[in-house]
Amino acid sequence: MKIDSLTRSEPSGAGRSSRWPIVAAALVALVSVALCIRAIVSLGSGLAFFGITVWFVVPGLLLAWLAYQRAPGRTFATWVVGPIWGYGLSSLVLLALWMAGARGTVLLVVPLLGCAVAALGGWLMRGTLTPPAFGRPDVIAVLFLLVSVPAIVGLPFAHVAEPVPEGRAYRAYFTADMIWRMAVVAEVSKGDVPPRNPFLRGQPLHYYWLPHLLPAAEYRQVHRQISMEQVLLVNSVALGLAFVLFLFGFARQWVESPVAAAVGSLGALVFTSFEGFERLVVFWRTGVRLAAVADLNIDAVTRWFYLSLPIDGLQRLLWYQPHHSTGYALGLSALLVLAQTRVGVTPRILAFCGCLLGTTLLFSTFAAIMLTMMVALTAATMLVGERRWVTLATGAVAGAIPLAFAVLVARSLKYVDSSGPSLVRVLVNPMAVRNVWISLLLSFGPMLILGTAGAVLATVRRRALQFLGIAVIIVVSFVFYFFVDVRDHQYVYVGWRAGHFLFIAFAVLVGYGLQELWRMGGRTRTIAVATTVVLALLSLPTFVIDFYNTQDITNQNPADNYSWTLVLTHDEVAALAWIRRSTPADAVVQFEPHAREGRRWADVPAFAERRMSAGLPISMVPLTKYEAASGKVMALYQEHDPDAAFSQAARLGIDYLIVGPPERKMFPDFEATLRSRPSRFREAFRSGEVSVFMLEGGV
Repeated sequence: MKIDSLTRSEPSGAGRSSRWPIVAAALVALVSVALCIRAIVSLGSGLAFFGITVWFVVPGLLLAWLAYQRAPGRTFATWVVGPIWGYGLSSLVLLALWMAGARGTVLLVVPLLGCAVAALGGWLMRGTLTPPAFGRPDVIAVLFLLVSVPAIVGLPFAHVAEPVPEGRAYRAYFTADMIWRMAVVAEVSKGDVPPRNPFLRGQPLHYYWLPHLLPAAEYRQVHRQISMEQVLLVNSVALGLAFVLFLFGFARQWVESPVAAAVGSLGALVFTSFEGFERLVVFWRTGVRLAAVADLNIDAVTRWFYLSLPIDGLQRLLWYQPHHSTGYALGLSALLVLAQTRVGVTPRILAFCGCLLGTTLLFSTFAAIMLTMMVALTAATMLVGERRWVTLATGAVAGAIPLAFAVLVARSLKYVDSSGPSLVRVLVNPMAVRNVWISLLLSFGPMLILGTAGAVLATVRRRALQFLGIAVIIVVSFVFYFFVDVRDHQYVYVGWRAGHFLFIAFAVLVGYGLQELWRMGGRTRTIAVATTVVLALLSLPTFVIDFYNTQDITNQNPADNYSWTLVLTHDEVAALAWIRRSTPADAVVQFEPHAREGRRWADVPAFAERRMSAGLPISMVPLTKYEAASGKVMALYQEHDPDAAFSQAARLGIDYLIVGPPERKMFPDFEATLRSRPSRFREAFRSGEVSVFMLEGGV
């Protein structure tokens, strides 16, 4: 690749240079992905599940191909946005069939039905969008970025559920997201619509579970032949690749240079924060051993030590939250459509944006609220600037119709628990306004500095209006960062979502800034390159530490209140497997929630794949009803009268009771209470320190 490819994109088909760099890069990408999958599961099974996800993105390729008709960069643009659009569209079709009662291999026809919908949508949108002109440098740049996905997720994924001498190990980071996804998939795979709440008996699952539907359908078919962890992780690899493809394409809309767009995108994935460097300096100055960083959630230094909002880098989307990354890309596609429209902002364009945002609502509900505001503000600004008042009104209606339909679907699926106070509240977030400047600098690191430089250059070059969509992302994200909160999440939830959007916006501005500084040549170019390298080196410790910590299952300290590694002992693995294999799918299996609060809150729903009468899930809001129900379970485990204990368990609808080390430690007399009345509580399974008691007549 010539050095001047940093400042311009080679037109499609130009030149007759050798294609070996593209071939070599493609081979490296394919081998990297295959090795990553092989680290998770056998290559044959892994490629089969990966292939199903690829099959599900096909409708999006057709839709994009038609929408980009007659555009010079049509082929490349199709592959950039098509996978995300396809996964969203196929998921909607899958949901419709699932709600209609379809199960089994018949669901493999979903992409064919999706293609029919895509053909209709593509016919309505044909030739309306114009992407940038792409060339061979774009192909090499995007292949390079695709290699970064298995490089980032390979080792962490390989260590999920890894056998260790004590049992089976999970890095504690995964208990918040990976194990939550397991609990959701286990419940959705049972086929109830809406799914039941595994943490509160008799309630629906108030959660946006659509992005987990495909893994649930897959797991339903291969139950006991392949683990749920393996199904989810292969799906995560595929969605991670689709997200990185989109991230590059999104940046390239505003950045002419493929290399600069790739650098900005990679920066948002790897070079995101100064928190690691800050801790190394603090440890060095105070005499703390540097290895102590292994005991830190390094991407949350601002929360731990500055009592401010934590911001996660985009690498954690690839590790833990592919449903959010897919939802982000679907919603940001609407902003991309506004930037690429060749027919102006019309009701047809806004209706398409509404469809994308409606799908986002079913994938990542809170993010959809933010994205809808971004798209509405961008479109309104464009139309007001052109004084197109009629289109503003008709376009708003056209965009609102699919969004309203999505809201109706979400309500019918019981996505949101509306029984209590509003889950979202407007206030001054006390954590966001604490140590603001140092926290923002630490959290966003070089992306904030270089992104600011890019914004200044865009303003100086009078291209601010062209970057309207990016500016809106930044403004809306900071408004939510400082003034919006989601209840029962300790003020931190919105910071994660806003931070992700800011990193995506900064990726664009960083790419643009580097492109323009390079074009200046001479000393400016030298200073820009040197500064970028220094900032990257200062931010690299955060990623290196986070990468190591997120796959380190050797960090075990039973005396530590916060154990960094969750280890299911051999006895627990055996008991949970027995429950999964030998009890009815709708059985209610109960442990004591307070005894397992923290790391062990999802043991039964995630690993035994059964429902509980009550639990304390970290992802469900509002928490009040879960706390009240769990209080009744605690009273049961404190009972000394076996007959009273049986009556309480029966009222709670419990079929099986678990007594393991956590319960024995907190309620040392409860097991004796159960054993004193075998006619009421029969020990159905025992493995070492774990016993499962069945209520006689309770099933």
